[in-house]
Amino acid sequence: MGSRISKQSHRTSPTWGTRIVALLAMANLAMVMFTSWLVWSVSERWWLGSVATYAPRELLLVSTGLLALVSLLWHRPSLLFHLFAGLWVILGVVDWSLAPLLEPEHASRFLEETFDDDNDPPPAPMAGRLRVASCNVQDYQPAFGDVLRDLEELPPDVVAFQESRSINPLCEDYFADWHKVQVEYFFVASRWPLEVLGHCDDSPFDRSSGLVVKVAHPEHPFALANVHLMTARPGLRELTPGSILRGDGPAELAALTLMRSEEMQQLRHFIENARQGLPLIVVGDFNTPASSHVFQEAWGDLTGGFETAAIGPSHTAPCRPISFWPGTWPWSRIDHIRVTPEWKFHQFVTGDRNGSDHRLVACELELLPFD
Repeated sequence: MGSRISKQSHRTSPTWGTRIVALLAMANLAMVMFTSWLVWSVSERWWLGSVATYAPRELLLVSTGLLALVSLLWHRPSLLFHLFAGLWVILGVVDWSLAPLLEPEHASRFLEETFDDDNDPPPAPMAGRLRVASCNVQDYQPAFGDVLRDLEELPPDVVAFQESRSINPLCEDYFADWHKVQVEYFFVASRWPLEVLGHCDDSPFDRSSGLVVKVAHPEHPFALANVHLMTARPGLRELTPGSILRGDGPAELAALTLMRSEEMQQLRHFIENARQGLPLIVVGDFNTPASSHVFQEAWGDLTGGFETAAIGPSHTAPCRPISFWPGTWPWSRIDHIRVTPEWKFHQFVTGDRNGSDHRLVACELELLPFD
């Protein structure tokens, strides 16, 4: 009997393999929590926070899934760590929006769009509402027709393009009967008359950063700001193992972050002075996720369409194949629509096609009563 007890104890005692699997599960959970802290608390105040802010955060889902498979084969109790890590990634790292599901209006719309297989034409916006769309069209490359197909599925009332240094023939045809404004690489088209209120070219980077127009809606005129801000990529490229050890890479990144913050603050001040007290919609390529403290300091007081009316990730860039990521799966949400308190979001969607390096973003808005 003693020998049988000894053999049973030997079989049930942890092996070096199961210990390693358990340690990996705990380490993965710690990494997820550390990344969440970097993204939402540290942000761009530290070079490692900047890396976490702009890196593809879904990689944590991939690592968690692979390690969960290993735990399933070697040490099933570790699956609890991976379940918690996966939920933490979805709710606290990758910037997915699930809150609208708690509201009956958004939940019912989500169910209809998910399970309705009919190819019916898109409905017109309800009375008192309007639809706004925005896209960085990258000089209409590589397939501007796909951007227009995304627009047709809305359809919009006001459209803003960035990096549109000329008016593409397809653009001319699509907006033939619309009111249009083209200033440098900003383009705005509207079903109602447009008036340029200001164009901001006072940027630390010696570039244009935004255009403000008045949309003469017959019931409630409003201001729309079409913006395109500097990217963090040049500073991130300076981060190499050598430059980090020397300190010059993080220093270059910090200097660029400071200039980007200055550009955002200057543009926001310009927009507030130009909009003439009208209800405001700000759209465009901010080149910055909403989790960044730089973004929040300039735009955090405005209501975001993604946060209030989107379901899922709604990532917008990059939409091109790169060395370590497929071009059909953008990982960063750097294109935004944000509004002043006079507006209410009823829908926020992201385009499905890669007609540009950025996905189109669009929303349905209602102007609330205000004094």
